[in-house]
Amino acid sequence: MSWLTNAFATVNAVTDDFAPRSPALVIAAVVLGIEAGAMALAAVLYVTFGFVGDGDSVGLSFALAAVAALAAVGLGLLTRGVWRARRWAVTPSITWQVLQGFVAAYVISIGGVVPGAVALALAVVGLVALALVSRTYASRD
Repeated sequence: MSWLTNAFATVNAVTDDFAPRSPALVIAAVVLGIEAGAMALAAVLYVTFGFVGDGDSVGLSFALAAVAALAAVGLGLLTRGVWRARRWAVTPSITWQVLQGFVAAYVISIGGVVPGAVALALAVVGLVALALVSRTYASRD
């Protein structure tokens, strides 16, 4: 009987990945993926600035690169969790979107209108999508 249970578990694991996803879940995962890619790009740029920048800011550039790389990895894991419809990924993703919204508002206030507006738009879209995903999970209970 155990081999049969394992066979069904394998089939369920495979077919679950192809199960239909809600549009809100897809949008939330795409937004998180874009943010993870942006953080990875920021990490690469900080490393580049560390090598070609002036000697006074080398340590700062590499430290910021490390923080951006850690954030990119974390966002990548959250993206994977949201895409696979894991409940554990929703709360930290919502927290990230709120934090990103505050940082984006600050960037807009100091004159970086375009990057701030893009970050704020991603945060709002991601927050709404994650709220809908969270509501879907709550209605299942």
